[in-house]
Amino acid sequence: MHLPRKAKEAEDFQMAPMIDMVFLLLVFFMCVSTLAQADRLLVELDLPESTESEVPEDLSGRGTISLRADGTLYLRGAERSPAEVEESVRELLRSEPGLRVHLRADRDTPFEAVRRVLAACAEAGAADVIYATYQAE
Repeated sequence: MHLPRKAKEAEDFQMAPMIDMVFLLLVFFMCVSTLAQADRLLVELDLPESTESEVPEDLSGRGTISLRADGTLYLRGAERSPAEVEESVRELLRSEPGLRVHLRADRDTPFEAVRRVLAACAEAGAADVIYATYQAE
């Protein structure tokens, strides 16, 4: 006995789930980009100028250390002592082996303070330290 087949109804393509997914991706990328910029924006510094400076195209994978003229250190926006910076950089390198340290120092910061931070980064094992400057004309 042969049963008649039901005529298949044309299935409509549902756009609502796709719109939801695109919206969620948009929100995700907006949040990630805001968090990536947050650690640099928390500490206001007057960076030195350099005619030889280059702005890197890829700013991802960086741990930002900010150094004020009075010697106060900030790692990713949180105030730290030099010993804490060294230990924190060491821990960050364990979790992110390709981490690049982005050192932002105020133009009035004594070189001795900058040297201590560079030494702490070297002791922690950070091989790639980038010194931030403004591009001079």
